[in-house]
Amino acid sequence: MSVAVLKLGGSLLDLAELPDRLRAVVAMLAGDRPLLVCGGGVAADVVRQWHATHCLNEEQSHWLAMDSIRLNQRLLLTLMPELELVSNRAAAESVWRRGRVPLLDLMSFVSIEEAAPDVTTPLPRSWDVTSDSLAGWAAIRWPASRLILLKSAELPIAECGLSFQAAADLGLVDAYFPTLAVDLPTTFWCDLRNNPTPDAPNENWSGRVN
Repeated sequence: MSVAVLKLGGSLLDLAELPDRLRAVVAMLAGDRPLLVCGGGVAADVVRQWHATHCLNEEQSHWLAMDSIRLNQRLLLTLMPELELVSNRAAAESVWRRGRVPLLDLMSFVSIEEAAPDVTTPLPRSWDVTSDSLAGWAAIRWPASRLILLKSAELPIAECGLSFQAAADLGLVDAYFPTLAVDLPTTFWCDLRNNPTPDAPNENWSGRVN
């Protein structure tokens, strides 16, 4: 069965209705198994401040930011009892079999996958790579059939759609995200904050960068 990676923007963690809205998204996946990935949000912004204040190097800030995502993961586990933290495919399979939803421990998964023989170059350690690219990379490595970005804003759609590069230029995704475009599964956008009852992701953004 195919897998849909749901990347929850960290900015949504202050939304009181988040558990119900996230459950609504899971319910409309039409057969895809959900794999939830949580972003950094305000917790990662604290690391950005530390980076500037204490002149941390990129490697140090990268792993501190990954730890900030773990804090957010713990919040989600508290809010949604049906979630279980997983770090690999076998653990996710076990969670799906029991009718629950796996929440991917990004730090563990990235560390494991970057050590795989077929990965010759790890992800860059810079602020160009945030949880958007981490989720995209996880979707590629899994591999997933869909990547759904759950955000706090509408996606501005031009008549011909919006490329990944244009989205990055607008600050809607991180700067590294377009680099993954050629390998990404079909990618959708969902404004979860302003759409209380999402019935489907925005299918206008599902193409590749030209």
